Order: sequence, then structure tokens, then C-alpha cells
Amino acid sequence: MSDTPPIYTHLDRYLEQGRTILSPAFYLGTGMPPYWMKAAVYTPMAEDSPALTEENVNELIASCSTEEQREKLREHGATDFIISGPGGKYHVYLYKQESGPLMVVVSLAVDTYLMQGLDCGCSDIHLPTACPPTWRRFGSLQPIWQGAPTLTKEDTLALTESFLDEEEWKRLKEVGDADFAYANEHGRYRASVVQQRLGYDLCFRIINSKIRTMSEINLPEEHIKPLTRFTNGLILVTGAVGSGKSTTLASIIQFINEDRHDHIITLEDPIEAVFEPAGCQVNQREVHHHTESFGRALRAALREDPDVIMVGEMRNLETISLALTAAETGHLVLGTLHTGSASRTIDRILDAFPVDEREHIRIMVSESLRGVLSQQLIPKKDGSGRVMALEMLVNTAAVANCIREGKTFMIPGIIQTGKAMGMRLMDDSLQELYLAGVISAEECNTRSTDKVTMERFLKDHPESSIG
Repeated sequence: MSDTPPIYTHLDRYLEQGRTILSPAFYLGTGMPPYWMKAAVYTPMAEDSPALTEENVNELIASCSTEEQREKLREHGATDFIISGPGGKYHVYLYKQESGPLMVVVSLAVDTYLMQGLDCGCSDIHLPTACPPTWRRFGSLQPIWQGAPTLTKEDTLALTESFLDEEEWKRLKEVGDADFAYANEHGRYRASVVQQRLGYDLCFRIINSKIRTMSEINLPEEHIKPLTRFTNGLILVTGAVGSGKSTTLASIIQFINEDRHDHIITLEDPIEAVFEPAGCQVNQREVHHHTESFGRALRAALREDPDVIMVGEMRNLETISLALTAAETGHLVLGTLHTGSASRTIDRILDAFPVDEREHIRIMVSESLRGVLSQQLIPKKDGSGRVMALEMLVNTAAVANCIREGKTFMIPGIIQTGKAMGMRLMDDSLQELYLAGVISAEECNTRSTDKVTMERFLKDHPESSIG
């Protein structure tokens, strides 16, 4: 009996096999074996699979198309249409070629694209109308595979229908966008669907289910651990979107979970890392699912006898004000802001308040702040991933005095002289990574704060001499 993989006469048989690996695309052409996409690469569906003949492909076309569609293929040399099959809807593209017909089948199920991102270590998956399926890998946005077809308005509608529940559909129809946590058997994601001029745009942030330790992400443990042992105060993790703030916060919370015997409450949008109680009792609340806003959740948290509160994002005056109050009244508060440096973080907090309140707020911040971690994720020079560059501020008497007197412009100078306490400027971190041969001179210069000084440094240390 032969072990040669069979040639199927009905497209559904191939699609059924594709469900086993959540393949997003199939390539069925005359003179070649059946291909499917696995980890974003077209590979034969089976070893030693025979090539499809023109008759085989015509049978597959007949199994999923109408006579009208086949007539269009004969007349125009190409046609496309959407079908339903195992695993949901698919977009079928048919082409007439000299060697015989070609069939390309693209899945319209969200999970098939998320699987590609998981397999290839991506941070985000984009499924936008009028563009091909795209991912962000190692910080770079690019098509998931070369030659991927452009998603139509009908495609993105089918993709949206493939995973939205009734409640999210209702919200999307009412307000034009929906943000929520999504999970399947393979992972968890932060999902966003928006309606725009051309159709729907879908974006997914892949949540790393593994909580990484501080040492694994190269955080300076000897300087961060003392900050986590305060019984009150404010620790801020800052940076642009996608700079790894959630990963850093999760590693710090997990350390507290193992190091202390307290009550931790996390307020997130959505819940990302899932914490199992170790030494601490841990409660996690998701905005829009368990509560309507960060402000409301933070007010409620203050009545739940917490020791540590994590605020996923300090977005507005209410949340910032409540976080400062909590930090001042006996709670250790950890939060995030979208700022690029320690000094700008202080300014951002102060600027959120009316002018007549800022003197009082400066005093509150000077007394409650424990530290600020500002970070960037930078593509490695060898293309193997990204590495974190970190600026760190520890609140000392000198820093507190600058905050009270409104002289935050002096903070970078204090950081420069506070290296013994773990303080470092972003440019110092960039220079260390560059000298170690981890990042390129271009990235080092582009990401720097003081361009003039960095350009002088790079001139004195040419890239050809590094490594």
C-alpha cells in the first residue's frame, strides 16, 4: 500500500487539513504539489506529495465555484470570490496560466493570522482594508508574506465577523470602534477594531503569556528591587506605545507577588499578564469588562484594603490625581505614562493639573515619587530581535528639591551624577548597547536625546571599530 499523500478532488478536503495548523493561505497550482502557509512560509502540505495536474486543479475549481465564475475565468483570465468552508470563510483567487489554472485561497478567520504571529515572534498583527495582511516583527511593519493579496472591504467584514461576540458587535456598530481582550486556545491578545472610510481595520497586540523576570529583560534588579519594598509611593514606567512597558510592569509585579505577603490589585485595559497568587493575594480588573473606567476602578480599589495597586495607564487628570492620592496615603502604586524621559514624565504629571493646583501637586509628587523607568525597544543590529534601552530616575533629596521648586530641567544633570544609585540617562544606555555591538550607529543616533553629543560620540567611535 502506497504512503503517497492523496490528491483531493474537493477544495474542502485541503481546507480541513489546513485547520490543523491554522494555515491562512493555500497555493494549488498546475504542475506543483499542494502548498499551504506555515509560519508565514509556503511549504508542501505533505512530503512526497505529487504535483497537481491541470485536471486536478479544474476539479478543485469546480468544487467551489459556479458556472458563471468559471466563465469569467475563461473570458478574463482571472476571477475571485468568497466561499464558506471548514474554518469559516475564504477568499478564492483563480488565475489562468499557460501551464494550467492556479488557485490561491486566503482564510478570512482571524485566528489563522494570529497563529502566524505567535509562530514568528511578532508583537502586532494588522488586518486593514485595502492593504495586505501585515505584522510588526522586531519593530518593523511589513506584509506577512510577499505577494499577499490586498484585503477587500468584504474580507475585513468577514474577518471581523469571525471573532467578535454580540456585545462587541453592538459597541462597534454604535460608536465605530471597539477595544477589548481576545483569547483563543493558543494565546491572548489586545484587540482593536475600527470602522473607517474604506471598511474595517483590525489590529491585535499579542500578549506574551509568560511573565518574564527582571533579569530576563535586563532590568537593573539591584536598583529596582529596593523601590518595590516601599510600603507607599509611586513607581512609573514610561515610553512610547510598544516599548515594552507592560512586560516591565508584569516582571515587577511578579517580583512583588513572590517577595511580599500583601494584597495586589491590578487595573488594566485589557488584562495582559495573568498572575497566580504566590506570596500575595492578587486581584485583576479589566476596564470596560469589570469596571467602566480607570478612575472608577481606582476609587473602588482604595476601599478594598490594597497594599499595591497597578494602574495600566494613567490617561487623564482623574486617574493621575487618584494615583497620587493613593501613593500618598499608604499604597505602593505602579503606573504607566506615554512619555520619553524621566524629566518629561514629571512635567506630564504636573501639566495635567490646573495652574492654581500645581504648587501643591509638586509637593505631593516630590514626596511620593520613588522612581521612573523610561524605556525604548530597539532593533538589534543582527536582526534577531529587539533590546531595551533604559533611562532610570531614583527620587533623592536633590530630585525632590528640583520637583518642589519647578526646576525639572535640572533632573538630567542629577541623573548623570547619580549612577551609584542606579540612575542613568537614555543616551548612556544607548551608548552602552552600541559599544557592545548590539545596536547600529543609526539606531543609536536616531533614538538619542542629545543629538549633538551623540554625533560627537559616534564620530569618536566609528561603527567599523565596534565588535
